[in-house]
Amino acid sequence: MQLYILGILLFSLVSSLLLSDVYAESEIDCPNCIQISSYDVELYKQLFPLIVWTDSQIYDHNSIIQVNGYLRPQNSVSPIMAVVTNPIGNVVTVEQFSPDIDGNFSLKLNTQSQLWKQDGDYILKVQSGSDTQLFKTKFTLVSSIIDNADKCNASNEISILANNGRIYCIPFKITKGTVTSAEGKLNLDTKTITLEINGHDIDSIIFDIPRYILDSKSTAGNDSVFIVLYNGKIAEYQELDSDSNSRQIKLNYPIYKKSTFEIVGTNVIPEFGSITILILLVSIMSILIITKSSHVFVKF
Repeated sequence: MQLYILGILLFSLVSSLLLSDVYAESEIDCPNCIQISSYDVELYKQLFPLIVWTDSQIYDHNSIIQVNGYLRPQNSVSPIMAVVTNPIGNVVTVEQFSPDIDGNFSLKLNTQSQLWKQDGDYILKVQSGSDTQLFKTKFTLVSSIIDNADKCNASNEISILANNGRIYCIPFKITKGTVTSAEGKLNLDTKTITLEINGHDIDSIIFDIPRYILDSKSTAGNDSVFIVLYNGKIAEYQELDSDSNSRQIKLNYPIYKKSTFEIVGTNVIPEFGSITILILLVSIMSILIITKSSHVFVKF
């Protein structure tokens, strides 16, 4: 019997080591991470006992990330633990603190450390006491962020002003014709790029969209279609070459000299649709059943 148990323990240890190697080489996804925009904070305070959000969604490796959060005062018996993991799941920061009397808290994260050297999605988890008071969000680190429109090449790149105050570049090319002016805006909250282009005699236009700026993924993590609008109406497009860094889409250019395109990613800010509400209700019911069976009452 002892040899049997020892064999099981040895097998478990070897399996854990092998699995850790596998997961260390692949990026960790976070389907239940929620990115809260500034104007939705009050809504989420009503929905969850503990929330956290960052001042932007994209940073470089020379940034100070401003983190803010809220824990309902009636739930603030235990201190808050904040843990940040990098794209492959390694812990880069652990902090513990208490909220103020109103339940608010904040902290700053410095991305200059060698622990933050990897590009990709970083997961921030905050927890206070039980598992029912846990919230996850995420943000993205990139090698560099273009802060000046002059750094975009006007002949083949469009300057995109994001609602975080930064400017990004979207490469493009046309078949025939001439582009006289082009500018764009990026709404990080709704994952929408709006492009206003002036030109003449243009047949088609190709946008090479960097994935860190805008992407569209299915729930399984695969590429899914963008929603493309022309002057507010659905427009057809052709997807060309795509790789791990960018996706190319081709649109026929209308006959008008001035055109407005909107490109929407499917990974927009979390919306509480019927499926999400159902999941939320099931989760709350499960918590109530468990706490009732253990004679513990958890306040939301």
